[in-house]
Amino acid sequence: MSAFRIMWLMLMFDLPTKSKKDRKKYTKFRSKLLDDGFTMIQYSVYIRICKSNYSANAHIKYIKKIIPLKGEVRILKLTDKVYNSMEILKNFEKTNEEKLGIQTVIEF
Repeated sequence: MSAFRIMWLMLMFDLPTKSKKDRKKYTKFRSKLLDDGFTMIQYSVYIRICKSNYSANAHIKYIKKIIPLKGEVRILKLTDKVYNSMEILKNFEKTNEEKLGIQTVIEF
């Protein structure tokens, strides 16, 4: 298996936001995700494309360094084929994927 293939990182997180200090940590974490090339696709769900498994692992290592002490973060490594098989069901305005030109959306 080649080390060079397109990978998607899907990051989902729940961080506390009750106190001012918690909201500041949330904002800082989210900012660092955006600076690292992640894009929000839903609230607290972010994606990033990587050119290889090696690159994906490097970004995961970075995420592990910036996770706030409170809360939970989950990361899925997805192949391009798996990511593009995702179905998005909606009945309202454009999704972030549509705005980025990434995904076919199923409307109902």
